[in-house]
Amino acid sequence: MIDALLAWLNDGCTEPGNERPRLTGGIVAGLYRNSSKVTLILFDARGELGAVVKATRRPSAEASLMAEYAALKELTHMAPEAMRGAPRPIALERVDGHLVLVESPVVGEPMTARYYSPGHTSDPGRVALDFRAAASWLERFQQTTATGEVLVDSVSIDACVDGVRTRYQREIGWNRVEEELFDSLTRRGLDFEGTRLPLVGVHGDFWMGNLLMGEEGIEGVVDWELAGLNGLPFQDIFKFPTSYGFYLDRAYPGNDGVVPGHVGWGRGHERWAQYGDWSNLVGFRYSYFEAGWFPDLVRQFIELQLKRAGVPVGLVAVFFPLFLAEQAMTLDDPEFRNGYRAALRAFWRERESTWLWNEDKAGLNAKTPGGKDS
Repeated sequence: MIDALLAWLNDGCTEPGNERPRLTGGIVAGLYRNSSKVTLILFDARGELGAVVKATRRPSAEASLMAEYAALKELTHMAPEAMRGAPRPIALERVDGHLVLVESPVVGEPMTARYYSPGHTSDPGRVALDFRAAASWLERFQQTTATGEVLVDSVSIDACVDGVRTRYQREIGWNRVEEELFDSLTRRGLDFEGTRLPLVGVHGDFWMGNLLMGEEGIEGVVDWELAGLNGLPFQDIFKFPTSYGFYLDRAYPGNDGVVPGHVGWGRGHERWAQYGDWSNLVGFRYSYFEAGWFPDLVRQFIELQLKRAGVPVGLVAVFFPLFLAEQAMTLDDPEFRNGYRAALRAFWRERESTWLWNEDKAGLNAKTPGGKDS
């Protein structure tokens, strides 16, 4: 397929922006056994990056490629300043029987490279730098893509909650716990009637694997298939710290569940097993239901981002569970769907012990970010 891509890009692609040295080779950069698409990196004769290509392996991946192409075209046109460091969409075509999306390469090293380097996630100072980099990029992106406001009232709350509820019932399932949760979210949201929420650009998958780092912070951000304008700010604000906490134990494989620097990691694991065996559930519990320097950092990240956006922190009680429900529907992967459903159920059953629902029950650890647990 690489040969067909090279021939088309060198001689057949007439899209604006197809001005580059002739491409001479490529490698497969991202391919997983069950993945419905593959990422390829193409090089010119000097060995320099020329283009990044995402190609479908199965028809089910075509919608995501079309969505990313449309999102990049819209955001690049409407908010060019916000898209500094994002890939430029070059073409979306069918090549050799596969739908392919061609983008300009983006410089930087994925944050996951440092995340998985020995000792990184056990060091509060290094982790705090990652959180500051994410906060800085997200603040600039949301401020430069702001388009207006939406008033919190019965109509807007019903639209937010019922929109997610309807899809969730259809795609994931429904039981008594979920019915009770969604009904409560509507009532809780009405406590903030009259509040104005900003409408901003949304990346949609703002986790460390999509953040490319340089010496001065985040140099680029990739994978924009869930992006768009005129969204609420919550999804990106929640996604980064949640995903960062998910994989802390994976940075120390074969360590019998002990995560250096995170003394509360495995606490309560046996009781939480009632909610399922999803590997990310332990990190979810640690990040939002435990005390320590890392849970404090998670809370501070979310609260500061919401305050910066002018959003009452109490609205996390409404929009965080909606975020979990939406994440369950993001990937067509039974493990992730069932996993996020388990996290949502656990959130509701354990809600009184997290600041996300009850600020009085889980105060911040007395230590400042970057300090060691006792």
